Amino acid sequence: MTEPFPPLNMTVTYSTFGKNDKVTGFATEIVREMFNRANVDMELTLYSSWDRGYQKAVKKTNYGIYSAFRTPEREKDFKWVGPLFKEEWILLAPKGSSIKVTSLQDMKKYRIGSYENDAISEFLEKKGIKVEKAQNDVVNATKIKLNKIDAWATSSLSGPFIAKRHKLEDLVVVYTFNSSGLWLAMNKFTDDDTINQLNTSLKRMEQNGSIEKIINSYL
Repeated sequence: MTEPFPPLNMTVTYSTFGKNDKVTGFATEIVREMFNRANVDMELTLYSSWDRGYQKAVKKTNYGIYSAFRTPEREKDFKWVGPLFKEEWILLAPKGSSIKVTSLQDMKKYRIGSYENDAISEFLEKKGIKVEKAQNDVVNATKIKLNKIDAWATSSLSGPFIAKRHKLEDLVVVYTFNSSGLWLAMNKFTDDDTINQLNTSLKRMEQNGSIEKIINSYL
């Protein structure tokens, strides 16, 4: 399972629900190719809410969710495949704005947008930074356009892509505050042999350049 998070995870029509061949994005294609190479069958579902897929992955054997940040709080709840790829966590703001950020503490001065149940939101809140959370990250493009937030905390892979789709060409990176891998988080009762097969398949994809080619085809 996954959520709308273009260009990582999305449907072919950018809708908020899709199954199997209607689900695309470079993270999806990495996962799809990884399962194919490991000869493991799977079905894909994209939900509008991250939390819906996340709870299924926590509770149901052989269910998994991507693209997931691997945090200490989540560690014990899953078996992990990956990282599928790596990204930076960035702060986007309108070009020419007065926003100046050189530390996490500086972010406390501004209205920072992120989204619900996301590791970026959780990270910032633990640092004492108030975050205005949308249902998903796509909503933040509209919020910053309407001046409902001052800056947008997002992924270096998804944020600029979403901004471009919403014709927000004037957004610039004003601060980079973390980097992280994104993973496939499988239910903790999933068979270890399956997890090992998937990780072996992913490693071979890394070695032959398949992952880089998939990512570059979407950026």
